[in-house]
Amino acid sequence: MSATGKKNTKAWRIYSMLLKELRLIMNDKYALLLIFMLPAMIMGTMWVAIQQGTAGARMGEGPKSSEAIYLGVVDQDPTDTFPEQDLSVNFTWYLRNSPDFIVTVYENEHEALDALYKNIIDAYAIIPYGFEGNITNDIPAIIDIHISSTNFQKQATIFSAFSNVVADFRYDHGWSKGEIELLEIREFEPTGEYTAATFGVFLLVFAVFIGVAATAAQAIVGDVPLSRMLLTPATKMEAILAKTIGYFLVGVLQAQFMMALWMGLFGIRPTQSSFIEWYLSINFILVFMSITGSALGVFISTLCKTRLQANQSFLFLLFSSFIVGTGFMDVGIIDEYWPLNLGRVMIFDVAFKGIPVLSFTSEIYRLVVFSIAMILLAWLVFAKRRVLA
Repeated sequence: MSATGKKNTKAWRIYSMLLKELRLIMNDKYALLLIFMLPAMIMGTMWVAIQQGTAGARMGEGPKSSEAIYLGVVDQDPTDTFPEQDLSVNFTWYLRNSPDFIVTVYENEHEALDALYKNIIDAYAIIPYGFEGNITNDIPAIIDIHISSTNFQKQATIFSAFSNVVADFRYDHGWSKGEIELLEIREFEPTGEYTAATFGVFLLVFAVFIGVAATAAQAIVGDVPLSRMLLTPATKMEAILAKTIGYFLVGVLQAQFMMALWMGLFGIRPTQSSFIEWYLSINFILVFMSITGSALGVFISTLCKTRLQANQSFLFLLFSSFIVGTGFMDVGIIDEYWPLNLGRVMIFDVAFKGIPVLSFTSEIYRLVVFSIAMILLAWLVFAKRRVLA
């Protein structure tokens, strides 16, 4: 076959359009910057939040959890009816040394309320007059805990943590016997910062899948050079494949950057398998997140007639995926087929439990089917289009 004949094959045309697509991406410096800014902002924000929590914990008098609660304490009990020690001061000491509280003592309730209003603290507790006498005379001592009515997330956490401190206080003073104590032991936990390890898994999958889909959503709509190229022997299916592969490669590169930030900033390492096996297994999953995101983005681009429509479609995808893909709510059958949900579950099991990635053959099959379906749907829609904008 002649050189001219070789350059007129389907493979050569797809390769040529792929190179053209990669050149367009490389020439768009702003879009390229955003591809790497997105994971940097996500991981950087989580790092700053964790560092702030760690710095706040240093203000306390003991090791604090990453989710420690800022608690104000107002001691209104000057009585001294217990011979050995001041029980209100002693109870405050227990609060200070709890890993769940970072305590600030205020002179009066007005100061504590002002701190709560300014979000300096999450809640404040008032130790009432007669606290010591009530305890030593077997009379209930009621401690008021004040928390903002808008702080829904902290309400249950504060009362649970406070109950643990009360149980420790009573037990150490011999005012209760035979109590059952609960100790939380986290199994299957990678080495590194716990919050970053758990929430970081979702961020990895979310950023790669959504980031690639967002970029690819602009792949076809308004692509004037593609309009001219389709006047040649190049077919629309070849254009779909070239663009899907191009943005898939961008996603793979973005995944490596995300993994480097995740491991570098938070010291995430495996505990159940070798590092190389662990790293390759996670990247294998992220490859599927990239190809499904790219195929979905290209399909979105074929549906839209303007860039504004593509942007609005992506925003719909972004917020709907955030709702159904976090794992915080039961979304039924969506968990079984939506790539974001499948990738999140797979990476959790691989990264935390050391389960071999090839154990997820059914999940991988669904991701492959999803990608092929998006490519075929994109081709069907694109085949009926006469203009790209």
